[in-house]
Amino acid sequence: MANLVLAFAELLAGAVILDAAIKGDSIANVIRGTATQNPIGGGTTSTGGTTSTSAGTTGYTNPVPGAKTGRIDQGVDYTMGGQGFVAPGRSEILISDQSNSGWAGGGYIAGKFLDGPLKDRIWYAAEGISPTVAVHAIVNAGDRVGVAAINPFNGTIGNIEAGWADPSSPGRPLAQSLSGYSGDQSIQGLTAGYSFSKFVQALGGVAGVFQGAGAALQKAIMAEFPSGHHPAGVPY
Repeated sequence: MANLVLAFAELLAGAVILDAAIKGDSIANVIRGTATQNPIGGGTTSTGGTTSTSAGTTGYTNPVPGAKTGRIDQGVDYTMGGQGFVAPGRSEILISDQSNSGWAGGGYIAGKFLDGPLKDRIWYAAEGISPTVAVHAIVNAGDRVGVAAINPFNGTIGNIEAGWADPSSPGRPLAQSLSGYSGDQSIQGLTAGYSFSKFVQALGGVAGVFQGAGAALQKAIMAEFPSGHHPAGVPY
């Protein structure tokens, strides 16, 4: 009986490793428990002002592999790892600025998802990043699109803000389009930032942290994201 249980365990472990390999993760990552690519997909349904995303087979990938986490605001602050910022899914690059005046001269990249349940949603990365892709380029999940640069606000190399961009104006964060937005530590700003944090965390990345004024609103913001659902206006 013991041999039968051991054989089943070995078979299950092999299936997990094979599944990870198909999705692009290394066996070493699986063994360490740090796999970065997971399926988020299927479809979306709306009920009572909230939207749910069901599990499926469309793969997205953690855009900040190896990053250190930071504050949640209208996006999430990360300090990138050696791989830089990678496309979280197959995307069209809409903006690729080496120096963007809206970010104090820091870099700015925005890309639109072309597949999956988040199709047509737009992500951005800004500040301490130097784009490595051109506008209108089509990139696949995991393709590097930006490398570390000096953050113009704090001087930290590779310190970025990443989040959801406004579909109607991709040069600005989605948070700024939400009704009542009054700053990156407002409820609207934190809701958008927490949405992106949850997305990255679901892909094996690090979660953002509520800090400062946002810490007092943490429970209220998190309560807007019941299991499997998110508030209207944000994609995840």
